[in-house]
Order: sequence, then C-alpha cells, then structure tokens
Amino acid sequence: MRYSGTRRLHPPGPSATMTLTARIPLMFTLRDYEKRDFDALFQLDRLCFDPSIAYSRPELSSFVEQRRAFTIVAEWGGPSLAQPSQAQPSLAQPSLVQPSQAQPGLAHPDAAHAHQRAAAAPPARRPIAGFLICHFQRQGYGHIITIDVHPDARRNHLGTLLVDAACERLRKMTAFMVVLEVAVNNHSALAFYDRFGFRRVKVLERYYSRDVDAIFMTKRL
Repeated sequence: MRYSGTRRLHPPGPSATMTLTARIPLMFTLRDYEKRDFDALFQLDRLCFDPSIAYSRPELSSFVEQRRAFTIVAEWGGPSLAQPSQAQPSLAQPSLVQPSQAQPGLAHPDAAHAHQRAAAAPPARRPIAGFLICHFQRQGYGHIITIDVHPDARRNHLGTLLVDAACERLRKMTAFMVVLEVAVNNHSALAFYDRFGFRRVKVLERYYSRDVDAIFMTKRL
C-alpha cells in the first residue's frame, strides 16, 4: 500500500478531536467512485507519487475495477472553502451560461433555449482532493491498496477521514481485519498508522523495489 499524505507524529487531544469532527465534513465530501473519475484519479496518483511507484493506467484500472474492490473519493467541500491551487485539468469547471441582462423585448431569440440547456446540464464537478482503494478479500479481511491525498489537502486529516470510512465499510461487509503495506522509509505514514491502531507484523523484503522494503501492518475491526 502507498500513502501520500503527511501527518502529525502525536495523536490529537480531546479539543483537537472536537475541532477535527466539526471541520472535516465542511472541507471534504466523500462519495463512491464513478467511471468518469478515472482520468482525475490517474493524474492525482502521478502527482502524489514518484514515477517509479506511481501506477500506470492499466494498473490503476485493474485495482479500481477488481471484483469486491471499492474506491472512496474525497471532493473538496463548499465553494467558500480553500480549493487546490491548481485545479485538476480533467475536472476544470465549465463556465455557466448567465441569464441575459438585456431588456426582455431585446433578448436574443436563442437566449431562452441556451438558459434551458444550462439548467438541464449536470452540476459542475468539484475537484478531487484524494481517494482510497480497498479490496475485500474472500478470506474476510480488507486490503488497503493506496491512499492518494492532493498536496493542497494534506495536513487536513483527509487520510484519517478516508481510512475511517474504509474501516466502517469493511465492518458492514463483515470483515474482521484490515491490512496494508508501508515502505520502511515512509516514516510519516508509519507514525500515522501506529497512531491509528495498526500493528507492525513483519518486513516484506524488496516489496517496492530492490532497495525499498515494506512493513506489513494489520488492524482488527
């Protein structure tokens, strides 16, 4: 598993937890993956990870489309909140057709039709802030494949929100455990999962490459 977010090394106190609970629903919105999200997820993965471990299109597609897999997508919240500094190209919001401000008698004959078309068009897509891919294994446990968090969304507890949502869904699927792998040199991710209650089980030699081992971690649900 890969994790692109960075976290504090100490767990939040009670007051911080209250602030987190109050703020997260306003900043991000979670939903299920849709096929039209794929290009945006692929671009975000390339942004989050070094080319040596970023997924190719076929790899990412196979993970997302695998049987018993689910992908949770996090969108930025309301328009009044901070947005990514550079919107993802595939999610650029089209400009909406504005009603004519001319006098009714001078309105262009196609103005009414244009306004109707704009009203019937699907709502503009919000930029994607992150996503998580998880596989529910037939043995009864969940395997988190990757967590991608946009650089502008990091340090806003989005990783926590995504993992919480995945664990809750796995419980509903009657999973008894969730597992993942973390690179031994990804110290921020290791600290994050330690704090989340994951247990370090064993080292997987050369899991990511000839030079990078992984630590296999588990958490009971």
